[in-house]
Amino acid sequence: MKRRLTALLTALCLLLAMTACGNSESSAPEDTTAKSTTAPQTEAKNSDDESNAPASTTAEAPADEDMAEITVTYLSMGPLPTGLKDVEDAINEITEAEKNIHVTLEMIEPGNYPQQINLKMSSSEAFDLMVTMPAGTASFNNMASQNQFMDISDLLDEYGQGILDTIGDMINGTKIGDSIYGVTTWRSLVTSNYICMRTDVLEDLGLLEKAQKITSLDEYEEILKAVKESDKWNYLAGIVASDLVGTCLPLTGTYVGENSFADDSCYDQLGDTNKIIAINPDGSDPTVINNFASDDYKKMYTKMKDWYDKGYVYGDVTTQTDKAEELVKSNVAFSFFSQSEIGVETQKSTTCAMPMTCVKMITMPVSTSTCAKFVWGVPSTSKEPEAAIEFLNMMYTDARIANLFAWGIENVHYQVKDGIATFMDGQSASDCPYHTIDFMYGNQFLVLPWEGQPADFRDQAKAEMDSADVSAYLGFSCDTTGISNEISAISNVIAEFLPSIDSGVASESDYDAFLAKLESSGVQVIIDEYQKQLNSWLENTK
Repeated sequence: MKRRLTALLTALCLLLAMTACGNSESSAPEDTTAKSTTAPQTEAKNSDDESNAPASTTAEAPADEDMAEITVTYLSMGPLPTGLKDVEDAINEITEAEKNIHVTLEMIEPGNYPQQINLKMSSSEAFDLMVTMPAGTASFNNMASQNQFMDISDLLDEYGQGILDTIGDMINGTKIGDSIYGVTTWRSLVTSNYICMRTDVLEDLGLLEKAQKITSLDEYEEILKAVKESDKWNYLAGIVASDLVGTCLPLTGTYVGENSFADDSCYDQLGDTNKIIAINPDGSDPTVINNFASDDYKKMYTKMKDWYDKGYVYGDVTTQTDKAEELVKSNVAFSFFSQSEIGVETQKSTTCAMPMTCVKMITMPVSTSTCAKFVWGVPSTSKEPEAAIEFLNMMYTDARIANLFAWGIENVHYQVKDGIATFMDGQSASDCPYHTIDFMYGNQFLVLPWEGQPADFRDQAKAEMDSADVSAYLGFSCDTTGISNEISAISNVIAEFLPSIDSGVASESDYDAFLAKLESSGVQVIIDEYQKQLNSWLENTK
């Protein structure tokens, strides 16, 4: 963008110089002839804001200076699709012609994503847009606290008005103080906890109806027991980790240690992706507590420990290198937990390559933490932040871009029947060159619903979100600059202990050692800072 601005200013100066030299009628033929031999005409690739420049002046700017080039880095939800380059080319047909932006897509598998992002940042590698993960070193909070994202407040005002108009007040979910460091993916932000189980196993054991009516973890355990004791299916792991760090209960924001789902409670993390912070989201008690030291969390650990001891949990859970969906797909696993949105059953059935039964446990209010799960930000190493936001604006406002990211090229990777996207005839998820997910690439509501969903599915999802409960603390975000050392130390403790605790592998003494090490690493300092800033925020928002 800076290159384009320089080229435009140079061209304007030349235009003024031409005008000052004398009568335009007498000078134009000679100047035009000279310019036509210098560079080809490039009006077709000019951005909207440059379209009023004279054609001869536009030709003065060399094409390699006039075209902004950006790299967009994001997660895959499985193996890298072979059709990625074709999708990149299709996107560039749009962006080069309409915005003078060339886009390079860089998709990274989730197991390597945090390490690759860390490597890019530590080596000051230039890349221009990236999406964050819900937790870990590539999470929004962690990267923002490390000053690894640019403040894009002014850039959004100039180049991202469509984003601001689209997501409205939810932009507050990625604010720190008065600065905006990213944009939440505009999707159904109403998140629920689900138990996802293989439908074929349930049907074979005559347990499908029972599974669909589960109301407690005890009832779920009865199904796990039946699978383990069956002659046909006992080779399957009852529960596998839902992520790649050994977390079997990725139920951030909720407690499920009680018997009935209806009795379970939610908590607001206040944007903390380390899962330390907890507060009642209804606003009745604005006291920040240590989530891991709460009785409710201890009950969840105790439940997982019991299941692990009974053999219901995947034996290699803490060293699991494949996502839960991949383990189901490869006939290793029966079930897993998931935090997902409306349409989860269709999504999981697609990614697992088999029908899945997904039972809702509890729904959380929309919160800052919800907004901070998948966030698009401009890395501090970006060389083209203006072009990055201009392209991001397209991701949130242009259905062509949204559908290319999600489903690929129409009539090549998918077809549309009655307003619903589906694989090409004779194709499936396993042999389609490009097929991803719909919630990560800017505006999910612009993406065509997939086969198995009704044509009005996006309208249903938007209606659910419009009527959702909202945390009393939506918009609060803690500036963690002053506690970055403590957060770094706590992150290391969590990485050391949490996978074995959340999967039930850890002993009681390990759990106690975890709490003790949190204390010695400064967890109370973090809690006190959150409490102090929350008190100030509440006072200022009265």
